[in-house]
Amino acid sequence: MTKITIILQSESTSNLLMTIKKHTAVSLSEIKNHISNNIPLMEVDYVDNDEMEKMRALVEDLIKNKARFKLYEQDEDYKEELPLDHFMNSFELSRQIAEDRERLDDILVEEDDE
Repeated sequence: MTKITIILQSESTSNLLMTIKKHTAVSLSEIKNHISNNIPLMEVDYVDNDEMEKMRALVEDLIKNKARFKLYEQDEDYKEELPLDHFMNSFELSRQIAEDRERLDDILVEEDDE
């Protein structure tokens, strides 16, 4: 299963800590530990749209706060850095696929009713 992780590379200012806490619900001391030890702040399943939405919100807030971070795509066999634009594009693509599936399901249900 492919996971997306985010590692913060900026200094942990109180503003950043509160922003991260808002999105991760992790304690401040744990967030500080993750930052100082290069441990991912958040890890999400690539195909879970709800989790991806939460990570996207965190990424957008980090960008607003001019924080430095890296995204990684990984599974059991590999780990590689994921460019920000690729992450944002894949999120949009995933959401569009889910919407298309929903529309197709609605069409099929209508055809079954006829």
